[in-house]
Amino acid sequence: MKKGQILLITVMLLATIMTALLSVTFQSTTDIQVTKLEEESQKALAAAEAAIEASLKSGTTSILGEGSLSSLTGFTGSATIETTVSNTFTSPMVAKDSAYTFYLGDYNLTDKTIGSSINQDITICFISASTNPAIEITLLKTSEVKKYVVDPDSRIINTSSPSSVCDADANFAYSYTIPGTDIGADGQLMFVRLLYTSSKLVFSGSSDLPFQGKTITSEAKSTTGVSKKIVLFQSYPQIPAEFYTTTF
Repeated sequence: MKKGQILLITVMLLATIMTALLSVTFQSTTDIQVTKLEEESQKALAAAEAAIEASLKSGTTSILGEGSLSSLTGFTGSATIETTVSNTFTSPMVAKDSAYTFYLGDYNLTDKTIGSSINQDITICFISASTNPAIEITLLKTSEVKKYVVDPDSRIINTSSPSSVCDADANFAYSYTIPGTDIGADGQLMFVRLLYTSSKLVFSGSSDLPFQGKTITSEAKSTTGVSKKIVLFQSYPQIPAEFYTTTF
């Protein structure tokens, strides 16, 4: 009887030890796999970022493992510059009291000049948040400067009221249109400053708008299947809001 109990206890001890050993081994294997995955992920991210830098310098598509990226082995992928034109443009988030610079003609990166004015109606949409934003628009022309202030809540005197419809994007609550007759043939830039709160801005016209910068999409994939994708928008030069704005 005692021998049977001793044998049973011995088997239970061995089973416990084996379970502990297997648990430690499994945990160790899992940790190694996670570490390798994290390393591969970081390497793929670095490769995608390198491809973006190469495309920004060259102005063309960059392919991993070729040209200036020939040293990046073990990855496939590329970075491409988007050249699709559109009659709408959505800005990044514009912080309260900051402004977004919108180009009314094609910007020449080499000569730092602005081409012929788009010379059409431009509608600007902005978002309603817990606090409605107001916008101050400065239209810069070679012949003059025009100002518009739009406040849905009439907090600023002598301002214009926006439309409560944005045809370009239903997610935006308000819109205001700058007539093409105001922009004219010598329009250069529009500065749109956000007051009271932050918002994205949607610019729309009846025909294709000038490019406002470069959108670059980069993707890198390792031989083990780990991939990273980055989408970067690099705007044309943004002029500080203080240059053409008014203090209320």
